[in-house]
Amino acid sequence: MGDLHGRTVESRAGVTAFLAGVWLIAAPPVLHFSASSHAFRPYWWSMGLAVVVMLLGMVRALAPLDVPFLQPVTIVLALWLIVVALRGADDSVWTVWLNQLVASALIALSAGLALFIGSRR
Repeated sequence: MGDLHGRTVESRAGVTAFLAGVWLIAAPPVLHFSASSHAFRPYWWSMGLAVVVMLLGMVRALAPLDVPFLQPVTIVLALWLIVVALRGADDSVWTVWLNQLVASALIALSAGLALFIGSRR
């Protein structure tokens, strides 16, 4: 059956990534981002990456120890989201920038902690 604690930690990290991905997609209508193409230009990258993070999070939540290689992939995608957020910080709306930065930091932190705890076992 495997390590119950490891499964729980990895599953929770997957659920966190899934929910953060849902939030990145739901944030524009919820936070009433400007409808101009200038405001949404940097956000399309994060929405695309959010779909990938959601799918990876779902797989990690349902089969946590069967796909250990998805932890580093999720961390890399979260770091890519941070880079996208920081690149668009000069000319984008601050709510878009802050939303991307906080959600991607949460994804990276949860996946990093799961990787750290999993590597200690």
